[in-house]
Amino acid sequence: MTLVAYRPAHFHGRSIHILHCMVHRTVRIAGGRVESAHLSERSRLFIEGRELSMPAGSIILPGFVDTHCHLIGLGLMASRVGLQGARSAAECARRVASHAAGVPVGEWIVGFGWNQEEWDVRSMPDRHVLDAAVPDHPVLLQRIDSHAVWMNSPGLRCAGIEPAEIEGGRVDVDAAGEPTGILIDNATKLAEAMLPEPGKEQRRRWIEWSAAECLRLGITEVHDMNVEPERIEPMTLAADGGGLPLRCQVFLAGGRDEWRAFPSPRTIAPNLGIVGVKYFADGALGSRGALLLEPYSDAPETRGLPLITARELAARAAEPLERGFAIATHAIGDGANRTVLDAYAELRGRFPAGLLRVEHAQIVHPDDVPRFAGLGIIPTMQATHCTSDAMMAEARLGSERGRYAYGWRFLRDHGVPLLGGSDFPIESPDPLAGLLAFNAREPVPGAGSWHGEQAISRDEALSAYTEWAPLGIPAQPRRGRLREGYDADIVVLDRDPFDRDCRVLLTIVAGTVVYRATG
Repeated sequence: MTLVAYRPAHFHGRSIHILHCMVHRTVRIAGGRVESAHLSERSRLFIEGRELSMPAGSIILPGFVDTHCHLIGLGLMASRVGLQGARSAAECARRVASHAAGVPVGEWIVGFGWNQEEWDVRSMPDRHVLDAAVPDHPVLLQRIDSHAVWMNSPGLRCAGIEPAEIEGGRVDVDAAGEPTGILIDNATKLAEAMLPEPGKEQRRRWIEWSAAECLRLGITEVHDMNVEPERIEPMTLAADGGGLPLRCQVFLAGGRDEWRAFPSPRTIAPNLGIVGVKYFADGALGSRGALLLEPYSDAPETRGLPLITARELAARAAEPLERGFAIATHAIGDGANRTVLDAYAELRGRFPAGLLRVEHAQIVHPDDVPRFAGLGIIPTMQATHCTSDAMMAEARLGSERGRYAYGWRFLRDHGVPLLGGSDFPIESPDPLAGLLAFNAREPVPGAGSWHGEQAISRDEALSAYTEWAPLGIPAQPRRGRLREGYDADIVVLDRDPFDRDCRVLLTIVAGTVVYRATG
């Protein structure tokens, strides 16, 4: 296939260049930049003239960039009750009860990662299961997508949750009109506001733990999404103290104009920059909060939850765009993606060089796909959402909409670059898992792809995690390629990145080795 150069005005003529992931190179680094890179019989790496030892078969690549994640989340979720992989509501309740046994009566128990779509009985849980297992603690359990929470009765009472109309959210009720314990989208904020506020040192430890985990996985840069102002100080403390050795591009929360704490993009500490503002157009597919153009196939009474109109988004994003921020908007359903595209069409006329991103872009109606290219809009795609969600998405959307869900090939055939990421901690942060998901689209390894016609090539998948990533931030730095003069952000792998046994040997940021595998 012939690739079409993607050159809206705000990309400054930067065309799409495809990497080849399986060639061997000799790479020389000096002064934090690539001094030279050329093909060779085996991979060799020199830093300031000194050769680093690497086993035969090693592959040198540009460092991986996760263009949509929540950096603090890895550390935060490691401190909570882990519910991933549970097969039932009862198993979740048992894990919570085990954790609560060591916690003083009355203190909040917080968990993360339940997913009813992985349970033997795929129905939303209720408060009664938790009440029986944990009667003496308020409990709040976040769903895997963070767009729904499950609470027990003490938790509902502590948070003052009652049946009510919630703009952009929902409190589920039972036949008697009482809360079931499930809160969706904006309603979750009512409960989460009651949780004890962590101190800045605790936040700093979470951030530093997360950064170390990213480096272990070959991630040299992240685009940290929906960051509240109170998180900036511990991030700065971590960066100033050397605890943030990877590059972090911050997209501030925009829901309540939190971005005004920083009136323009800027670098605020080593490796830490404020670059964008994040908005939400809808919720998540798993909790049926994603906004669809037509009703859900498995719940025809709803089309999801709109969180903003096109007019409102255009109005709210105009000032940060004028100040030089990138704009990133969460849109999962085809209804939400159309809303965002309508808003961006208005903004593009006023800001021809503005950087406009759509986060997730999971279900884009075929009529809207060409608008991404025509308006110069960047979609950021989390490939493992597709492989995790496939069976659930088929139920929610039906076969016709499933055909264009996670439509990576449609977008690429219009010449649109895709930005790769994980949305961690919702999914694993491992870029190697993302590469495989982009290329194979296999919900179960070896069991066949889900709508494999939407898969992208290996080189395209690799480009999504490397050379296209700079398109997602305003400065568009010279990174993501092994090319003279580019920043020496590099990962060394022990083999082909699409081999399921591949592992990271070295991670290098600005010419400095920041992770080295042992054993």
